[in-house]
Amino acid sequence: MLRLPRSESGLNCTTMSGTTCDRSLLRSPTSSLSGVELLANVVWHRSKAKLTGVLAKKQSAALSDAPQPRTFPPELAEMVIAHLKYDTLALKACASTCFCWYNISIPHLHRTLILGGRFSKKFQRSNPLPSLYKLGLLPFVEQLQLAGTMTWDGWVVPALSDSRNMPYIRAMVNLQELDIEGLNFFKFPAGFGGYLGHFAPTLRSVALTLPNGARRQLLDFFRLFPNLDNIEVLHYDPVREVCDALDTQLAPINGGLRGRLTLNTFGEIGLFEDLVVAFGGMRFTSMDLSRTLGKQLLLCACADTLETLRLDSEDLWAEDLYPEDCLMHPLVQEPDLSPSTALRSIEVPAYSLTYVKKALSTITSPVFHEIVVIFSEREVDRQSENLAGKIRELYGIREFSVAFCLEVLGTSPGAEGQHKLALNTNEAVAAGLYDFLPRPPLVFSRMAPNHVRRCSIV
Repeated sequence: MLRLPRSESGLNCTTMSGTTCDRSLLRSPTSSLSGVELLANVVWHRSKAKLTGVLAKKQSAALSDAPQPRTFPPELAEMVIAHLKYDTLALKACASTCFCWYNISIPHLHRTLILGGRFSKKFQRSNPLPSLYKLGLLPFVEQLQLAGTMTWDGWVVPALSDSRNMPYIRAMVNLQELDIEGLNFFKFPAGFGGYLGHFAPTLRSVALTLPNGARRQLLDFFRLFPNLDNIEVLHYDPVREVCDALDTQLAPINGGLRGRLTLNTFGEIGLFEDLVVAFGGMRFTSMDLSRTLGKQLLLCACADTLETLRLDSEDLWAEDLYPEDCLMHPLVQEPDLSPSTALRSIEVPAYSLTYVKKALSTITSPVFHEIVVIFSEREVDRQSENLAGKIRELYGIREFSVAFCLEVLGTSPGAEGQHKLALNTNEAVAAGLYDFLPRPPLVFSRMAPNHVRRCSIV
């Protein structure tokens, strides 16, 4: 109820809620509110506030119990996007989908950085490194390719020797693969320690195409990276007139060289004799030896670790190096695979199947079980009619299973070529041409090796 305190002024009164009102309004017959109405108004607003609070709590509880909309787990998004790492257009589309997919796609989009170009001069005038550094993209780079130009060292030498580029090159803190084309070692008489030595903790693969240097220079280059597992040397003609004897006091690294060795048109076997000493041995699990001298030394050095070996029949190039009785030279003769106790499979191009006949007869590995026949995209539609006959002849020497591999030159394995290869294989299986095998040939596709893709560029 209202309490109307007396006041000399007779102007004010206080309600139960502490609200001050004009006392004259309560007494005036023309007042729109009586005391009872004022009290009812106060009680109503308080009750309404309490009721609103109770309803809000019930509504929030109901929303929390309701099923939430399902979101695509980031872990699955990472697995999906990882399959698109060679498809730039698809990665850009993923990066435009949402912020979560953007964060997953960006490392794949900027995984490979290519500087220079053999047939382009614009890279000699422009330098993309400052802008990439400013955008914070260089830490995402895992593979750095320094491509040659028409002068072969038109980009590589300035890119490495220019001190202004060193902060950008050192920003690639996650670099794992280094691919240099046309590297002239004589342009760096002090070595590469100050230019590339900071990659030592992370670098796992090195590829050199048309390197120009002495054997000892290449050895010192490889020794910069003690964790090096994969080595690729393409088209190396050793400099014979330079004295590069190995230092017998050289302390071995005792690590690395546990991945893949790729040699194409390689004529310096002494380099790997030095690598055996410098790295405390070699432990390669896979080798691709094409037009290479001294295969037997490499096979013996990795006798206990080599699992996959790729061979072809293009060793007649050695006639230029050993013109007198070339094919009888011990460095050119077909390899003896008897020391390889861990060998599981041999890879051979379809046109070179007969070349592995003698090597197959020397295999003593108890785990050997497969021959992988390599096809290029041009060979899919014109397979040899006698392919099954050649495989049957090899199968008579030693039993094995067969797989057909399509090597593609594009940015991702081609489904169309693989479908054609599988269709041709199924027709041959249906015709009974492979009944002698324990199971029908497996068909798959993959990216072609670097040297095959480079040779295809016109």
